[in-house]
Amino acid sequence: MGLIRHTNEKNLIMEVADGNQKAFEELFYAYHNQLGSYVMRWTKSTLLAEEVVQDVFLKIWTNREALKAVERFDNYLYIVSRNHTFNALRQTAKNRLRSREWARHFENDQEHIAENLSEEYMSLIDAAVAKLAPQQQKVYIMKRHGRLKYEEIANQLGISPETARKHLAAALKSITTYVKARLHVMLLILIWWER
Repeated sequence: MGLIRHTNEKNLIMEVADGNQKAFEELFYAYHNQLGSYVMRWTKSTLLAEEVVQDVFLKIWTNREALKAVERFDNYLYIVSRNHTFNALRQTAKNRLRSREWARHFENDQEHIAENLSEEYMSLIDAAVAKLAPQQQKVYIMKRHGRLKYEEIANQLGISPETARKHLAAALKSITTYVKARLHVMLLILIWWER
């Protein structure tokens, strides 16, 4: 790893092993920048490198008594930091995979909700059309489903084209009012049901 070793490393390590917090601070300040640079080469992330360095030094403090058996602290630090770095990279990869799976699942849910919403919306329109006055219902069906012109509708129903327009306008207003009054309730039910 090529760490620049602390001049009084062995004594410093022994003091840390005995629980000396000042010695631990000195050890931390002696190596944290070098270790951060090393970890950064692997992670390519400043934030992740900082987390790894903190975890490494936390582990060193937590297991400080084991330092008494350490011959070369730079090698020990290298091994601990390498292991933590690989674990962090594995965890990051797992999190990314989980995020992708969640996004894919969310997209599928949204498509499913949209399909259900479309079906429910169409059934709301059908219900609204069924409630129309008979002449409005005929004009609406002939115009929307039959794609007839107002003159053709007027000829078939024996009314004027202007009356056909008025019937369609009234039908659309009635359908819109009916759907709006029920759509928000239907959305809430669908969202709740999908949970």
